[in-house]
Amino acid sequence: MKSENTLESIGRVPVETFRGVVFPWHCDAMGHMSVQHQMPLMDNAVYHLLGYFGLTAGEVDGRNVGWADVSHEIRYLHELVAGDLLVLAGGILSVGRSSLRHRTILSRRPDGKRCTILEGVTVRFDLDGRKATPLSDRERGIAEQLMLPAQTI
Repeated sequence: MKSENTLESIGRVPVETFRGVVFPWHCDAMGHMSVQHQMPLMDNAVYHLLGYFGLTAGEVDGRNVGWADVSHEIRYLHELVAGDLLVLAGGILSVGRSSLRHRTILSRRPDGKRCTILEGVTVRFDLDGRKATPLSDRERGIAEQLMLPAQTI
C-alpha cells in the first residue's frame, strides 16, 4: 500500500496532520477540553508530520533510526468544548544538525480559530546507538519542502 504522506502529496504548507472531535469525556470540571487530552492529539499530528520523512522507526537511508522529542512549548489560546471539531496542521520552522523544530496548530472548525499551538524539537535518533544522529541530505530536502511560510510563523 502506498503512503499518502509522500513528497508529491505535500502541496501547501502547513500540511493537515490530524482531525478529531472533542467528546464529553475529554472535558474537565470547568467544562472545557482538558490539556491531558490535547497532548495526545498533538503527538499524533507530529507523528503524521514525521511520516513525510518515511518510516517513523526502522531502516531509513541505510540506518536504523527513529525520532525522539526533546522539547515542547504549548500555548493554549482558546477553549474547546464537547462537540467542537478539530483540525491540526503543521510544518517545519528550522532544521539543525540532527533536529527539526516544528509547529502544530490545533484549530476549531468551522471558524478556523487557533486554539492551541505546539512548538517542539524532535531529533533523528539512532536506535542502535541510542543517541541523536545527523539528518541525511534526503531528510533535509524534505524538511525544506515542509518549511512553514513566514506568515504562519
